[in-house]
Amino acid sequence: MSSSEKDESVSVRRIDGRLLSVRELKDASGKIIGTVTKQLKVEFKMDDVFQLVVGALVMAIPIAYAEEVWVLGETLTAGRIFLVSAVSVVTLAVFVWSLFYDRHIGEYKADFAKRVMVAYLVTLGIALGVLLLIDKAPIDDLSLAMRRAVLVALPAAFAAAAVDYIK
Repeated sequence: MSSSEKDESVSVRRIDGRLLSVRELKDASGKIIGTVTKQLKVEFKMDDVFQLVVGALVMAIPIAYAEEVWVLGETLTAGRIFLVSAVSVVTLAVFVWSLFYDRHIGEYKADFAKRVMVAYLVTLGIALGVLLLIDKAPIDDLSLAMRRAVLVALPAAFAAAAVDYIK
């Protein structure tokens, strides 16, 4: 290795309560010449739930006002709504895996599963809440209310995960 080449080592460390990926840059003699740190968001904590709520609201509010969602909620069969929900969860899982867990999934499988399920359930709850506020989730017809909420939750779940990642 020439003197211009650098050796890099990467480790995961907890510093000030935060889990960080620490990359040490070393010169040819092994002397550390610099470090690069990146926060790992693989642990799911309570403040992540608040970020999910904000992200879900960002997308759920405009989508819930779309008449197309109301009509689709009335016309799609329960089977189609189940498929939309399943596609939402699977796609959200891939999205969350690529943003948060990529190389660390083995050590944090439980946190990964918890983040995906809580993200979807929080988003579904936010979607239902927004629809209730604008009187488009009838309490006397829970099936229609849930169908509409599932449709609103599809894009809102991705906004929730994105806001959680950004923060």
